[in-house]
Amino acid sequence: MPWIVYVIAISILRGVGEAIKRTRQKQPRGLCADCTFVHMQYGVTGRNAVFCTFGGGVREVKLDVLYCTDYCDRSAVPRLVRIGFAPEIQRVS
Repeated sequence: MPWIVYVIAISILRGVGEAIKRTRQKQPRGLCADCTFVHMQYGVTGRNAVFCTFGGGVREVKLDVLYCTDYCDRSAVPRLVRIGFAPEIQRVS
């Protein structure tokens, strides 16, 4: 009879251990983490503060962003465009 108590106690401890492991899993990063316009502050406790700097101001973002109309990927290669009407310079031979 006492071995049944041990089996039940071990199964309960395994269940508690799995529940703790699920809650401690790393949360996915929001869209803002890879944006050009983000200012992030990381705390020692694992918490972070996210601020959006689009448009010149600094605004705190209090939620995890799934979609943003002003998102600009910071790892993308910048697009080079020609501005103005200057003629191309010809090579001198």
